[in-house]
Amino acid sequence: MTRSVTILGATGSIGTQALDIIRQHRDRFTVSGLSAQGSDIALLAQQVREFGVSAVAIADGQAADRFAEL
Repeated sequence: MTRSVTILGATGSIGTQALDIIRQHRDRFTVSGLSAQGSDIALLAQQVREFGVSAVAIADGQAADRFAEL
């Protein structure tokens, strides 16, 4: 049985550490959503691709526009 998780603050210190743990236990967790302030959209895009996330929330509207263009 896998647990589906959403990571808030995915590009921050705690968020990246949580994703490191999920990476080590892919048989136990799936990532269903990520959120971020928007200061590192390149990292967020990488995380979305790696974990196959379909739901993304970005607090900064301009960063969200840039993310949509990636």
